[in-house]
Amino acid sequence: MAGGPIREEAVHEKKSQLVSDRSDSRFSLLRSLQTYKGRAQTGRYLIEGIRHVARAWDERVPIETLFIESSALQNPYGQKLARRIRQTNVPLVRLAPRLYQELTRANEPQGIGAVLRQQWSPITPIDLTRTCFWLAVESVDLPGNLGTILRSAEAAGVSGVIFIDDGADPHDPACVRATMGALFSLKLVRCTLREFGDWARARDVAIVGSSPRGLMGYRQFRCRWPSVLVIGSEREGMSDELSDLCDFVLKIPMCGNSDSINAAVAAGVLLFELAGQRPG
Repeated sequence: MAGGPIREEAVHEKKSQLVSDRSDSRFSLLRSLQTYKGRAQTGRYLIEGIRHVARAWDERVPIETLFIESSALQNPYGQKLARRIRQTNVPLVRLAPRLYQELTRANEPQGIGAVLRQQWSPITPIDLTRTCFWLAVESVDLPGNLGTILRSAEAAGVSGVIFIDDGADPHDPACVRATMGALFSLKLVRCTLREFGDWARARDVAIVGSSPRGLMGYRQFRCRWPSVLVIGSEREGMSDELSDLCDFVLKIPMCGNSDSINAAVAAGVLLFELAGQRPG
């Protein structure tokens, strides 16, 4: 079987008819999840590729639907993964090659993906220990940058990520790909700017922002805890309202002629700097 297409009995394909019509509601749902409107209306999102499906499975993220294209799913581990998921009675959508090619956004399609439900937590019940470290995102223009930031946040050991208002979508397919699976292990919170400020004040959380106009270099900064690092958009930075909430605004000194760096790079620098300052 190694290297060959999945046998029908291996993933119970006999119980799932081939979807070959673009008007089929199952395909329409998958297509809709590539849009912000579709994700917002359904509360679901798409993941694609063996690595992402395996990471979601390992993190015990509930998989609502598995979709495959048998002729593209040649990897033996991917075949085994599909069998394991189907053994838990997860619904299967088998896509015709033509529809799968229309759906996939991968550079090297692997013939497997899944539909997951978005997992959001409210901000008000979040209790903090003295060493808690959070990331807050107000607006990031490029989904790939946002995904890189989330991947760095997980690597730096943040407790979770707070999304202020609706300026950033962690479930955009390009963002999901860039997280390399880190999305599945992060606690996600969505709240308004006012809710964020009230939460931080009530729990004495230090809000640390970043700006080329910051008054202190990040290497001279000594953080107090618990703390939350705030990242604004690539073009505009933090809004004036969010800047006013910050207890500290740091800058990353520049050499050469550049006056700023990519938001994902800046976030990585500051995330690991603050992570290194956390009390043991």
